[in-house]
Amino acid sequence: MAFFHMNFFSPTLLVGTDVNVFIPTPDSGELSTGQDIGYFHDGVKYPVLYLLHGAYGDYSDWGRLTNIERYAQERKIAVVMPSADNSFYQDMYRGGKYLTYFTRELPDYIARLFPVSTKREDTFVAGLSMGGYGAVRVAFEMPERFGAAASLSGAIDLLAALEDAEKEPHRPPFYWDAIFADPGKVEGSDADLFALAQKRLAEGRKLPPIYQTVGTEDLIYPANLSAKKKLEELGLELTYAEHPGIHDWEFWDAHIRDVLDWLPIRPVSASGQ
Repeated sequence: MAFFHMNFFSPTLLVGTDVNVFIPTPDSGELSTGQDIGYFHDGVKYPVLYLLHGAYGDYSDWGRLTNIERYAQERKIAVVMPSADNSFYQDMYRGGKYLTYFTRELPDYIARLFPVSTKREDTFVAGLSMGGYGAVRVAFEMPERFGAAASLSGAIDLLAALEDAEKEPHRPPFYWDAIFADPGKVEGSDADLFALAQKRLAEGRKLPPIYQTVGTEDLIYPANLSAKKKLEELGLELTYAEHPGIHDWEFWDAHIRDVLDWLPIRPVSASGQ
């Protein structure tokens, strides 16, 4: 893989921000064994996965704490790993417009700089914990842009997270009154994934398939079971998998491979199609 670290000023966020990017390249094993490396042909557009971090994290987490670079190279998929602070992937009431950044500015910017496809069927988003919620939020916000979304140990049920915060109002890292103008009115808003899904379905817009996985010993496991039930009741295309494990990088490193196996990654051809 080719590795790029970028720091650039975002007109949407109004600050400088960091992004790590992996782009598939021929490796020594392929060259030494004479394998087809047509995917490196001029004009090729790679499928792309936007990979989102969790609370307390940043753009570097996935690259430092998992083997995502190797897994992506094996599957010939580009990976984009941005930063979202502790925004819960929202356009914050007092803070950055992260939802707009992730659904509009960042994909447009990446497509101008790197050989990635802009087709819906080649564009995916996944994340862990806060980023698991973010992946589904981003995909539901602009379903015409994202062909699939995956949540690993995700806080998909935001209302449950807000209820937990009421029990411990001073616990970091989420300052809900900075994220939302009125945290008490999140239910039924676009930040409520189940309400947003209903809204999109009523609009006649096709929502992408969802992959949801969680550890059975994870503190967020009960909320994931509740979210699974709600997504199924909405009639969404959901693949659910649970495994022994907790809320940690051992689980996420193991099961990001399941996500990559589930994604409908189309083979890259030498013709660039």
